[in-house]
Amino acid sequence: MVTKPNPILEYSIDSLLKAFNTYRKPVLNHSHFSKLMNLLDTRLRKQGIDMELPGYWYKYGFYIEPRFLDSALPRKFTEYYTLDDTVVPPMHPKRDYGLKADIKKTIDSIVRYLWKQYGYKSDYGKKVKRDSYQINSPYDFNTIFQDYIDVVNRKERGFGSRKDQLEPLLDDLLNNFPEDDFPELFDLYLEWDDTVRLILDCTSSEKQYGLIVDLRDKFWDVFSNGVRIIHHQNIPDEKSIIDEWKRKYEQSIPAFYHELEDLREEIISDNYEFSNKNEDTVKKLLKCAYENHKGEAHG
Repeated sequence: MVTKPNPILEYSIDSLLKAFNTYRKPVLNHSHFSKLMNLLDTRLRKQGIDMELPGYWYKYGFYIEPRFLDSALPRKFTEYYTLDDTVVPPMHPKRDYGLKADIKKTIDSIVRYLWKQYGYKSDYGKKVKRDSYQINSPYDFNTIFQDYIDVVNRKERGFGSRKDQLEPLLDDLLNNFPEDDFPELFDLYLEWDDTVRLILDCTSSEKQYGLIVDLRDKFWDVFSNGVRIIHHQNIPDEKSIIDEWKRKYEQSIPAFYHELEDLREEIISDNYEFSNKNEDTVKKLLKCAYENHKGEAHG
């Protein structure tokens, strides 16, 4: 049950921000703040302290919506803790949180540990994200997909073709897709995987980049909408929010599936001339490819 007001959460946020943004500068973005809080929460739980941190796993890791903190904190997060789209300590910090000294001591100790790990380090945001994924990622698939995102973003391919760079990651993703948790998404995922491979095989390098980026972002949007339905914590007004997430997720699956089918037909028609008769043959071959992918994923 979520407590309001939540003095442990309030003190934890204030302690972390005091360490990572002592001078209240607009330097800590919300994504990095979310992941630092995720790591702080993990370590506090091991010490038997639950700050009831609200949040969920989404596109780029653990994320805390500011409105959730507005609901959980005595003072509105969006009014007292934000500056130019960054997170800052409140202008007038509290003196008394009503907490036992040993709880505050434990929180401050872990915050100091996190500061030693990440404070003033170059690319600390990437390190925080990496560690948050390594420790708490709900699926290996999510972690591998972050690598896929990074590789797709590279316009300059260096050595090897885009196909050479992406196919090993596609294979790794295929072997780690969490089918048990997302049976309703598995056919769409296979369609997405096969369409990306079709693009790599059948389109020019000039067209590949835009198509693959577009499909990557759209699939990851659908999948991430599903992940947060399962992997969330301490969400205020949980039922109404989760119901809205479910509606959005369920609507996105058929819409993206039809888009993939249209794109596949366009690519095939641009590269092959065939009658209606052998179009049926192609579809049968694609179905066989899906079954082979299933076998590989469970082999």
